[in-house]
Amino acid sequence: MKGTSEESFQNHALVGAGVVGVGLALAAALPVVPETRWAALWGAGMAGMTGVVSLVLKRWAVRRSLQAALKAVGLVFGLRAVAVGAGLYAMVSRGLPAAAFVVGFFGVYVVLQWVEVSYVLAASKKASGGGE
Repeated sequence: MKGTSEESFQNHALVGAGVVGVGLALAAALPVVPETRWAALWGAGMAGMTGVVSLVLKRWAVRRSLQAALKAVGLVFGLRAVAVGAGLYAMVSRGLPAAAFVVGFFGVYVVLQWVEVSYVLAASKKASGGGE
């Protein structure tokens, strides 16, 4: 059972890494103006970093209890709010376009959120004996 759970985590982590890679590639390729490109890259990168933290925390939490999982969700929400606020402040203070940062961040975040929810559902189903 533990091997299956570990395999599920690895599969979701690989999908998450692919999402971040695609997001960074799009952020690097699509914007024409260098300032917009940098802001989009920062957004996608920060979403990727918070996604790593989120998936690891959720992995830890689902092994413990529903209460721990809910705390992890709240903690990650706060972390992401701080990351967006700090990123927006950094963009504005450097004269970079805030909208590009927001698109980069949330373009990656929205997809990562689905990966994270999928992992939690799969892990909780396996933990409760739901199997495949």
